[in-house]
Amino acid sequence: MSYIPNRSLIHMLNVFAERLEIDRGPKTAVNSIRLFAKDRTIRRAEHRDWRAEEEKRVERQRTLFAMLPSSTAADRQRDAMLQRAYDLLCDGDAAGCDAILEFVPSADADALLNAWSQDQDDSEEGKKPRSKWHAGVA
Repeated sequence: MSYIPNRSLIHMLNVFAERLEIDRGPKTAVNSIRLFAKDRTIRRAEHRDWRAEEEKRVERQRTLFAMLPSSTAADRQRDAMLQRAYDLLCDGDAAGCDAILEFVPSADADALLNAWSQDQDDSEEGKKPRSKWHAGVA
């Protein structure tokens, strides 16, 4: 799966709805949040939220990042960017997270978003989150 804009927002909305439901929040609010997440998912699937110009911009940014010579400095920069994106998700800033993820390779963006989702699921079940980004140690 490649990176898609608003994926972090969709994840956050779903997690928020789930937590609100667990906390016995208003059912109408839970349903509204889930409906909003579903709308964003559908809009993305129908390409109504992403223009060709934006796709070109992201590909150019990722190409430039991929052109960096292989080095520990480049790896550390990528890891720092991914950590910041994870922290932004935890702070509720999905747009900021998406902006950073536009620069990193798609596979890395997917890995981070999947880890964030899993960490949220784990924390709800009482398990210790397992991703390297959770405690800011990446």
